[in-house]
Amino acid sequence: MSKITRIAGYCRVSTDDQAESGHSLDAQRRAIEEFCARKGWDLVEIYTDAGISGSLDARPALQRLLADAEAGRFEVVVVHAIDRFYRSLAGLLRAIERLGQHNVSFVSLTENLDFTTPWGKLTLAVLGTLAEIYLDKLRVETTKGLLERAKKGLHNGTVPLGYCRGKCSVCADPNGKGYCPFFGGDDLGDGSALIAHPVERFAIEFAFRWTAEETLSNARIAERLNRTTVTVAGQTLPLRTKGSPGNSLPGPFGKDSVRELLKRVFYTGVVPYYGTNANGKKRKRGDALALYPGKHPALVSQDLFDRVQEIFRLHSSNPRKRRTTPARLYPLSGILYCGECGAKMRAQSGSKNSLQYYVCTTRLQRTGTCSQRAIRAEVAEAQMFRFLQVFIVPDDWLARLLRLWGHDPDEIEHRRAEIAARLERAADLYLAGAIDQAKFRAEQESAEIAMADLRPENISAIIDTKAQLDELQSRWDTLTDLNKKRLLQRIVTKAFIRRHALSAAKLSEHAYPLKTVSLKEDYSFYSGSDGLAIRRKHSINGVIVLPPTYSRDIPPD
Repeated sequence: MSKITRIAGYCRVSTDDQAESGHSLDAQRRAIEEFCARKGWDLVEIYTDAGISGSLDARPALQRLLADAEAGRFEVVVVHAIDRFYRSLAGLLRAIERLGQHNVSFVSLTENLDFTTPWGKLTLAVLGTLAEIYLDKLRVETTKGLLERAKKGLHNGTVPLGYCRGKCSVCADPNGKGYCPFFGGDDLGDGSALIAHPVERFAIEFAFRWTAEETLSNARIAERLNRTTVTVAGQTLPLRTKGSPGNSLPGPFGKDSVRELLKRVFYTGVVPYYGTNANGKKRKRGDALALYPGKHPALVSQDLFDRVQEIFRLHSSNPRKRRTTPARLYPLSGILYCGECGAKMRAQSGSKNSLQYYVCTTRLQRTGTCSQRAIRAEVAEAQMFRFLQVFIVPDDWLARLLRLWGHDPDEIEHRRAEIAARLERAADLYLAGAIDQAKFRAEQESAEIAMADLRPENISAIIDTKAQLDELQSRWDTLTDLNKKRLLQRIVTKAFIRRHALSAAKLSEHAYPLKTVSLKEDYSFYSGSDGLAIRRKHSINGVIVLPPTYSRDIPPD
C-alpha cells in the first residue's frame, strides 16, 4: 500500500449501549481522532450509526462507508472496537473481505489490530483464509438449518406480508403498534408458527383474486390495494406493505411488491426449500427444490395460486402496455413461428393504426434477412380456428385409440364393472358390520389401484386435452383472449406461418394421439412440402400436422 493519507472512522451504538460511557459516540470519536493525530493521518469522515444493532447489515452509515470505500475515498477504516463494527463474525469477515477487494485496510483500537503494518497484513491474509473456511462451513450449516426448518413446516427468514407471530402482548411486527387492532392484547399464537395477520391477510387475498378474476396488471392491483380499506375489530384501516426491516418502513404497494407477493407459494400453506444453484447462490423464487407442509395457515388455495402463475406465464410473451392504451393479449404469442426462417413471430400493434400484427423477429430485430411479411393478427387467429375445426375427433375416439395401442376396450369395460361390483359388495358388508373400517379402506385402495392400471399411461391427460379442444372448437367466439391462449398452448406447442397462411402446427404430447383417430371419410392425409398434412377433400387450403418430436431438420413420421 502506498503512503496512507486518507482515513475513515466508524462509530456505532445500539439503544442498550447509549448509557455506557465506554461505548458512547463521543468516546469512540475521541479515540479515533487521537489515534489518527498520533499517526499523522488525515481523517476524512467519521461514519456514525446511532441506536442500531451491530448484527444488522442494513445500517445506513455502514452501507455508505462501504460504498465510499469502493469509490476510493479513503485507504483505511478505523474503529474503536470490533463489536462497534460488527457483532457477528460472519458479517465482520464479509465486510473486511469487501474492504480488502478495494485495497482498504482495517484498524481496531481496543483489540490492537492494525492491518496497515507488515505484521498486520500477514495477519489479514491468515484471517482471509480462515474467513473463507468459516464462511463455507457457515453456508453448509445454514443450509442444513434451513432445510430442517422447512421439513418441520417452519418459515425461514423474515415474516412475509400476510402473517405475524401472533405474540400480540409483545408484538414487534412493523404492522403491529399503531396499526393492528390486536396490538398489546391477548396472544393469538405462541410464536412458534406464523398466523394470518388480522389486516395484512386481506391484501394477499385481494391481490390473488383480482389477478385471477380480472387479470389486472401488477400496477393496477397496487393502485387498487392502496385505495382499499378493511374493517377489523371495529377499526377501518388502509392496506399497506410490511416494509423491509432496517431498510424501509411500511407503506404503499408498488407493482414490484405486488409481483413478489403473487409469486410466493408460501401463501398456499407450504414451506419452500430453495437450496443453492451450481454457482452457490440461492435459487430464484418459483424454483424451489422441495415443498413441505407448513404449520402456517394457507391464505390462498393451490388452485388459485396455479391460475395466477399461469396468467403470468401467458402474459410473459405478450407486448407490454403502451402509455394509457390497454395491452391486448394475443392468443398465438409464444407459439407462432416464421415458416421461412424459423424465428418466433412477435405480436405488435401498428404504429399508425389500431391494427395488430404478428411479425417475424428476424425482420423486427434486423438480425438477418427473411422474406416473411407481417400478418394481421385477426387473420392468423382465424386460420388457427379453422385448423381446430378441421381437427375433428369422432365420438368413439377413445375406443379407437385404445385398440391402436393394443388394448381391448370391451375387456377394459368388463374389468371396470367387476372392480366396481366388488367395491359395492365391500361397502354393503361394511354397512352391515361384517367387515371393519380398515378392511373397507383397504378394499377402496385396492380398487383405485386396479382402476388406474386399466388405463394406459397418459390417457387421463389425453382425455383432458380432448375436453380443451372441444371448448376451443365450440366456444372460440365467446372465449377471452386469455382463455384462448391458455387452451391453445395445451394443444399446439408451435404453429408456423408461411407467407399469408398457417402452414404447419406442432401438437402437444397429449394432443398428437388424437390426430390418429380424428379423420372421417371426407378427410385425408397427404404429403406437403413441410411434412405430413391433413386436408379436407375439395378444400384448397391444408394444414400440416407435426408430431411433438418434430424438428425442422428431420422430417416427421
